[in-house]
Amino acid sequence: MLFLFEQLLLIVSWIIGWMIFAKPKFLKRQEPLIFPSVSVIIPARNEETNIAKIIRLLKEQTYKNFQIIVVNDNSTDKTRDVVLSFKGVELIDLSEEPPKGWVGKSWACWNGFLKADGEILIFMDADVEPSPEAIESLVAIYSKNKGFVSVWPYQRFEKLYEHLTLPFNMVVVGSTGSFSIFSGKPKGSYGPVIVVGRQDYARLGGHSATKSQVLEDVKLGNIFADNGYCLENYLGGELIKFRMYPIGIGQMFEGFTKNMSLGAASVGVNFFLIFLWMIGLYSAAFGIL
Repeated sequence: MLFLFEQLLLIVSWIIGWMIFAKPKFLKRQEPLIFPSVSVIIPARNEETNIAKIIRLLKEQTYKNFQIIVVNDNSTDKTRDVVLSFKGVELIDLSEEPPKGWVGKSWACWNGFLKADGEILIFMDADVEPSPEAIESLVAIYSKNKGFVSVWPYQRFEKLYEHLTLPFNMVVVGSTGSFSIFSGKPKGSYGPVIVVGRQDYARLGGHSATKSQVLEDVKLGNIFADNGYCLENYLGGELIKFRMYPIGIGQMFEGFTKNMSLGAASVGVNFFLIFLWMIGLYSAAFGIL
């Protein structure tokens, strides 16, 4: 009887999972019809293990009309030295903690914007791994509807413990409701890659409007959506990947708090369904109930 119950629970869990992720949107290679100037802004605090990789990958892009800005957010490691070893990369040094009322990432992104020249702004986390066609594809997608585009990268694993992050990332991906059968207006956006127009960003206040928010990416996407802009969330697929928490388990658990907070912040049917899905799936799979 217990076995049958577990099998039923597993089936129900997969049905719920399908409801949450029924309509995934993967980033696909596209060639833009126009080639506006682009500023890629990378907030970086203690990113010496990642920053060289993302700069090298950006320098291999097929899209050429863009600048790279790295905001060294008061790092205590060698992030600054690594950035300076590359030619053609603009470095912004923030040597103090953010002003009162500001959270670190929003402060770094805002300072990057203040130095940016591009018509399109792409905010990209330091652990992101863009393929050579990533920038041109992001520009092409943005140019169709303008508005706000965000991407959750494909998660790449190298060590066994990194697989433990997958359930938490599924919470992040699913909680916006972007890919569910109930999808309407997404509840927020993803932080690793964000694409916006410079003028729109400035008009709405950009990261200064989210300066006190830990979940600045969710808030920023909602600000654009609430002001009538098209908000589109994508999965990175083959074009944009990342490897989360490569340093070790300690770094992984530090990230769990924010990821789960993002899920809890997305109230309503999406978070409720994800909660049921995870409980049912893991209970059935491991015989917990």
